Amino acid sequence: TQLLIPGEGERALVGRSPQFGPLTDQKRRAACLSALGYPGSQPILGAQPVEINGRPAIVLVLPGERPADLVAVAVAPNCSAVDTGLIADTTVTRP
Repeated sequence: TQLLIPGEGERALVGRSPQFGPLTDQKRRAACLSALGYPGSQPILGAQPVEINGRPAIVLVLPGERPADLVAVAVAPNCSAVDTGLIADTTVTRP
């Protein structure tokens, strides 16, 4: 499993207050989620601005298909309905 957040891991974001950075605006976040193929009202379990390969990104942690799974997507800070700027995605299983 590739961790998008070195040292912490996506699981560490769950239960903390999400830090959406440039995606703080709910409408913009909903448009980004829709472009990724999720409902705009999709619950977000955690979020954190990070840098991946020298590029700024926002990691969003979403519920997976199974209750034990978490889906983490890293998108560009300007993620929108037109362009998600998807940088990476991974699924991790909670212990």
